[in-house]
Amino acid sequence: MKNIKWEKVWGVVWSYLVFIAVTTIMIWPQLKIGVFTSGADAFFHSARFYDAAMQIHNHNFSFFQSNYGFQQSGRVINALYGPGFAYLNGLILLMVKTWFNYQILTDYLICLLGAGTMMCLLQYVEINKPLSVLLSILYINIGMIPSYINSHTFNGWGQAWMPLVLLCGVRMIKDKKKPINWIQLMVVMSVIIQIHILSTLMAVVLLIPFFIICLCIHRNDKKIWIDLSKAILGTICLTANVWGAYLALYSSNRLATPDAYDLRLGGVQLSGYKGYVGTYGTVSGHILPLMLFLIILQFIFIIRNFKQNLVNTTVTIYGLLILGVASIYFPWGVVQRIFPFTESLFQFPYRLIVIAYPLLILGIGLTIRLNFIQVNWEKYISILFIGLVLIESIVSTVRTTRYFSSYHTVSTTVQRVSRDRDLSKIFDNKVYGRQSDYLSVSKDYVPGKMNTLYRKKVIKKHKNYKHFVDHNCLILKWNVKSSKKVTLPLVMYSQSELIVNGKHFNGKKNPIGNPIISQRKGTNSAILSFKIPLYFYALLWITIVSWVILLIFGLYKVGLKFKK
Repeated sequence: MKNIKWEKVWGVVWSYLVFIAVTTIMIWPQLKIGVFTSGADAFFHSARFYDAAMQIHNHNFSFFQSNYGFQQSGRVINALYGPGFAYLNGLILLMVKTWFNYQILTDYLICLLGAGTMMCLLQYVEINKPLSVLLSILYINIGMIPSYINSHTFNGWGQAWMPLVLLCGVRMIKDKKKPINWIQLMVVMSVIIQIHILSTLMAVVLLIPFFIICLCIHRNDKKIWIDLSKAILGTICLTANVWGAYLALYSSNRLATPDAYDLRLGGVQLSGYKGYVGTYGTVSGHILPLMLFLIILQFIFIIRNFKQNLVNTTVTIYGLLILGVASIYFPWGVVQRIFPFTESLFQFPYRLIVIAYPLLILGIGLTIRLNFIQVNWEKYISILFIGLVLIESIVSTVRTTRYFSSYHTVSTTVQRVSRDRDLSKIFDNKVYGRQSDYLSVSKDYVPGKMNTLYRKKVIKKHKNYKHFVDHNCLILKWNVKSSKKVTLPLVMYSQSELIVNGKHFNGKKNPIGNPIISQRKGTNSAILSFKIPLYFYALLWITIVSWVILLIFGLYKVGLKFKK
């Protein structure tokens, strides 16, 4: 203990204490009222994590088939939507016991992760600690992180992790000796793949220009391609469960896409100070006036000092380009006419701020470090202005949190059961999972009609049946007074196997995969299971072993550093 340098320890600790304090201010209205905020995506993700939690609790693991969540219909969700992160959230949910506790804890975790990764990026480019902390606090109050706090928008986790992706990109330009640290790049990309696939695609887009510049700087350097190949191969091993699930399902099923939205309406736009509370902060892609003014000042500076610093110029120009594409002024109407699939694949252009904001925050920090840190009056003016932007963003976040925590947005029933230790009660009086995402659909698939069909055949009917789970099988039982045909509130895929009253089902299914069976008078039963391809078990073990090896290697490195 005498050899520990407490000054260095405090140098790390104080910044996170500040982040905890700021996060408390951000979510204070929710803490004060004590409510589970239920935004647009809250119950979709709650159902995912509840399913994972119950699998862990009951030791009934089913990687593909949802036996506990989504009306116990057997839908495949988690396997295609951040499976590793889903089980981690399920474990957290079991530990904290209630939905309210879970939401508060994850609010702190996403803010600490976002601020911590941004501070790590800023200090990598040698920006001093106080300024790094200030910009990191600003970062968690703009973009999709506040949207996660209020409406569980999952891109928030992508934004929280994105500074580390950008760090890998900056390293490609800044580090002359080792532009690609393949272990670092492998881990960063593997984690984001296990969290959110769409954020993964954005991470790839973020890295492309940095890699091109890297190739231009290090011409004919084979080591770059060797290190990149190592990173790709390692990522494939660490995420074999993810791409293996996509391979298994998409190779033999036609899966429903997410709902389509008009891209012209989902771009970033200027936030106002009056009117509907959705215009405050960054909910639904609004940008604050002072934040926009700060970005404009950064752009003017880069134009006047274009050749001063390659990293600053690159991140600023690229960040502005992405922000422009994400705005309502980009011709998204033309894009969706030429490429109709973007309406469902991308849905909301403002999601691109997940990569625009890390770029721009880094550029602002570099501008201050390179130009104003030695000149007192310019230094203080720049810090003061960033402080004003920070105050604007925090106030905006608090106001938005207050709105989403209010009684007219969250029912009293949800407020009450969010503190109940029976985690299933929160779904009793809430219709959720109405979207037809990832259902195995017929050729005449029409998204709007499929949603309606799922609502009629599953959501409204599932309470008429008794559900049981035996190992990885889902069992339905029901009693009727007469024999007739009925559509079961179950979802089938090409790998699904259904046994109805002791006989294998090979009959007709409706357009979303609900089996149409002939029930008999009296007691009926149906057993649904999912046949996992043998090769997927091999891929799953590759993933598990790869993470174990990585963990052992990481602990060994940490041990060596601690010993020194």
